[in-house]
Amino acid sequence: MRNFIKYPSLKLKPRRGYCVPAGPSFRFAWKRRIDLLGSRLEFRAPGHAPAPNLWNEKTGPASHSYEGAGFRSCRLMPGEGWEEAPLFGRTWDFYGSWFVGNVARIYCYGSVLRPKQFRESMNFLHPRAFESAVLGYLTAQWGHEVDEDDGMPYQKAPVNWHPVKEMPAPAVILDMRKTKSLGGCNSRMLFFPISQDRFVCFDFTYDQYCTGPLEDEDSKISPKPLLELIDNVIASMHFTPSAELQQAIDEVKQQCPDLSMSSECQPLKWPAHVDKDGITIVEYDRKRYPEYI
Repeated sequence: MRNFIKYPSLKLKPRRGYCVPAGPSFRFAWKRRIDLLGSRLEFRAPGHAPAPNLWNEKTGPASHSYEGAGFRSCRLMPGEGWEEAPLFGRTWDFYGSWFVGNVARIYCYGSVLRPKQFRESMNFLHPRAFESAVLGYLTAQWGHEVDEDDGMPYQKAPVNWHPVKEMPAPAVILDMRKTKSLGGCNSRMLFFPISQDRFVCFDFTYDQYCTGPLEDEDSKISPKPLLELIDNVIASMHFTPSAELQQAIDEVKQQCPDLSMSSECQPLKWPAHVDKDGITIVEYDRKRYPEYI
């Protein structure tokens, strides 16, 4: 828990100089449990902590089953190739010292994702198919966001691609970084499959509230406390497959014994679109999905 005297939410003066914000402490994070098609995800995360003057709804933790999937189309996605079922949502605000007020925020959002047009030949438990699905989803959700004046995408991904070997199924952590001061977002994400046709994404989007050139943001408001909290939440995640899922994983291991993913992945060439399957990356065309314009 942050020091409420040194880091109050009340703003009485503008921020000047370098700021290292303080927010919720992982030390006091609650243990969460989520059932995922019979498998179990356990992790620790702080309580919902938006700024006092901001109403922001929390989500879950919610279980996910075949009977009550609760899927909905992903918002703001041309082609609408993916569906999501919300699992968990929290907001964590960060404050500067001595009445500088709210200077940064993390929005944590966990969901189950699946393509609307799933091909039976695919299996997300296989590392290569899983990688293709993750890259396709990233492009479907953000690859089309571009400044039409100069053709520059608002963000790039994946950055800092990092396979997670501790998970019993293929898993990867990656970053998305904004490329423009106005528009785009910074995120750290964790992906792992829970069945042949579904995978989980925990998206930690974070913002620093400062103006000026993009390259100067970190020199004004340190992202370190935000990233430390994100990394602690991710590191606390423990996934226990159901007997059914473990059997399916063991079958994949006969072809790919260590379930190894690519050790590196360069940022995708955005802007780009995906085909109606939600996975196949195709050339960007603003008029490809006219119903979205």
